[in-house]
Amino acid sequence: MMKKFPTANTIRNTVISVAAVSMLALPLFASASANNNAVGVVFNKTELVNSSSDEALYAKLQSASHKICGSSSLNITGSVRRSVGIQECYDGTLTAAVERLDNAEVDALHKQ
Repeated sequence: MMKKFPTANTIRNTVISVAAVSMLALPLFASASANNNAVGVVFNKTELVNSSSDEALYAKLQSASHKICGSSSLNITGSVRRSVGIQECYDGTLTAAVERLDNAEVDALHKQ
């Protein structure tokens, strides 16, 4: 009985398939690792005496959320799906931070 060796087309198709799967999987690993960041926001509750203090704190929370999730700019991500995922990360992170803060004025700013 004679052994049959793979043809050049079979090998080429296999290499192309592996390369395509690898390129599709790479963004998944990148987005998973992006969510392992931790950022702290330091403030003193006694500083929250006026609306400008509330706005400054809310700006800190927004900045921290951007640092955690990254930029959702299509020019940077190169993918609409990735941009949407990053925007969802930002929205969820910011909402969670505002809820954890439990400050009515900052909550009102967030809901505007």
